Amino acid sequence: MPVPARLREDIKEAYAHSDALLEEERFAQAAEVLGEVIAPAALALGSESRQVLALRRQRAAIRLLGGDYRAALPEFDALADAYARIAGPTGEQARACRAQAARCRAELGQVTDALAALQGVLNVVRAVDSDVSEEAVELRHNIGMLLLAQGRTAEARQVLEPLHQDMCMVFGPEDEMTVEIAEALAVIRLNLDGSAS
Repeated sequence: MPVPARLREDIKEAYAHSDALLEEERFAQAAEVLGEVIAPAALALGSESRQVLALRRQRAAIRLLGGDYRAALPEFDALADAYARIAGPTGEQARACRAQAARCRAELGQVTDALAALQGVLNVVRAVDSDVSEEAVELRHNIGMLLLAQGRTAEARQVLEPLHQDMCMVFGPEDEMTVEIAEALAVIRLNLDGSAS
């Protein structure tokens, strides 16, 4: 469905204004600016049109960046469901929104749910892509670090050791994330060795 010229201009302006506010780290206002154009766009184009979903996803991402996890979480959940209806539950956008919702849950202290959701997304990614795709690596990293933050060091080690080996092989030992994982593993080893003595 073609976007009416006036609405197209309004959407373009909303993105530009929102981006300018983002640069000033005015997250709430940046999200609000996009919110003002979402309702009229949904009315004109349909609530699950590509443009409306993109606006909602950008607003949710801004809320996540700004630390407003309570507002971002239901939006990412709703977006994941919408993308699953449109492109199937294994589609890239549905997976990305499910992962973002899980990150919000982790920030809100819903760690068990967050870990289960991240693992669920990772299982889908492994089925449709590979264990060392960018998306899989990020999910494995998130899961390992979340386990570590919870003090579940043995489980974190089980996730991070194979990830570190994969990272060394694919990206090299000097890669930024590879180094970060190596440092986390060093801390885990110290904790495990220290508690054993």
